[in-house]
Amino acid sequence: MKPGESSGTLSGQVLKTIRRFRMISPGQRVAVACSGGPDSTALLLLLHELSERLGCTLSVAHVNHRLRAEQSDADEQFVQRLAEWLQLPSYVQQIDVRPRAKQARANLEEKARELRYEFLLSLIKAGQADRLALGHTADDQAETVLFRLLRGAGTRGLAGIYPVVADKIIRPLLEVRRQAVLDWLQEHQQLWQEDSTNQDLRYTRNRIRHQLLPSLAEFNPRIVETLAETATLARDEEAFWREYLQPILTRALHTEPGKVLVDIPSLHGMPAAVARRVLRYAIGKAAQLSPPEPPEKTERTEFPGRESASLADFGQIQQLLALALVGQSGATLFLPRKIKARKEFRHLILQAEELPRELQGFYCQFQVPALVEVPVLSTLFTFEFVPLVLGQARYNQEGYNLLDRGVAKNPLVLRNWHPGDAYQPKGHRRRRKLKELFQRDRIPVRERECWPVIVAEDQIVWARKWGVAVSFSPAARSTEAVLIQETEPRGGRGEDRSG
Repeated sequence: MKPGESSGTLSGQVLKTIRRFRMISPGQRVAVACSGGPDSTALLLLLHELSERLGCTLSVAHVNHRLRAEQSDADEQFVQRLAEWLQLPSYVQQIDVRPRAKQARANLEEKARELRYEFLLSLIKAGQADRLALGHTADDQAETVLFRLLRGAGTRGLAGIYPVVADKIIRPLLEVRRQAVLDWLQEHQQLWQEDSTNQDLRYTRNRIRHQLLPSLAEFNPRIVETLAETATLARDEEAFWREYLQPILTRALHTEPGKVLVDIPSLHGMPAAVARRVLRYAIGKAAQLSPPEPPEKTERTEFPGRESASLADFGQIQQLLALALVGQSGATLFLPRKIKARKEFRHLILQAEELPRELQGFYCQFQVPALVEVPVLSTLFTFEFVPLVLGQARYNQEGYNLLDRGVAKNPLVLRNWHPGDAYQPKGHRRRRKLKELFQRDRIPVRERECWPVIVAEDQIVWARKWGVAVSFSPAARSTEAVLIQETEPRGGRGEDRSG
């Protein structure tokens, strides 16, 4: 076969797909991932034939995974000879996948795929290509949809393989049957390499390809086209949902460092289909916000062009929804990727489990008058002596915390709450543990760790929200007291948060 020969119907179908999905623009550089197998070999030759009409330039990319000994080397040599014959630049990478997968305790096939994509996408990152062309066919699409259906995927999973992903990955053969590719190669007397592992029925995808699909074809001879159409419908549904959900997500979710908070009252007013998608999005967001694990533990590379392994299945999403709507505050649910969901009153909080660490406490000793900034709280505390008028001393004015003048004779300590801390706030008949007050007033767990208290001679004399202790309020005839105020530090809004 000569590069300039016409390929008839197949090249026309490929050109139609490229134009339909706007895969290639004039002047772009396209790296064609070629394993030496029939699909990628045909893709390389077809794009070479169409390159002048498309106005693009090509290169060839190949990864030798070193998994099949001499066969892997033969594939590499075949691709290099093909690139030389077509007079195209080639990029070849040898990766010894087996020890890498063993070190990461990962599935061999998955690790090979991750490392392959890492190399292929590096060509775009390094400026050597604008697009990466892959040889997936309509049969690959059908196999993917079936595989995900068997695992229990929703419409997101049934969307299957996308024709274009992130303006980086393109699949010009996605609307072409595999048999049409083989017929075209044979018609043009073009050889290709066979991967012996494609016949290994220990792999689920191979059993789907060689056993399940042929059986289904007895019931529906167009089963591949039907499944490909299902994927198209699912992709259109997903496109609608992405746009529809944007304003809902803006109202129902907000993020804090390392965590996602879902507004539970918002969930109550949503149809179940919407609520499930909000929660699935929140899980994905929490996974993105989580600090990455050390490379030696994960060696995980995220790549476009394929949905990551599902973060939660249907049953887990249903459990999460039940936790939000009818679960008790404080209840938790553990999800994949070490994500923990916890209900706290009006919020469902999702975050990755943290490794054991020391508390983010603070301890500041000061003498009144003083300004004390606590960075972990983004708060500035002001302590000053203020005069009192007759009758004012017994009660704290709204937004004020007045401490007896005598307490300030010695240095005071501003610190975070410790388990077991207790005191008697004004309006209470007995001492109360702060933990009781947190629960009674529904203070979220995430806020408790750094809850500020003031201590004088080992006794709590003030705590945020509940104010000064009964026995440390100014006496009835006091003429002076210590005023405690909380504001944002310099550069903030200066909002008073004392009351």
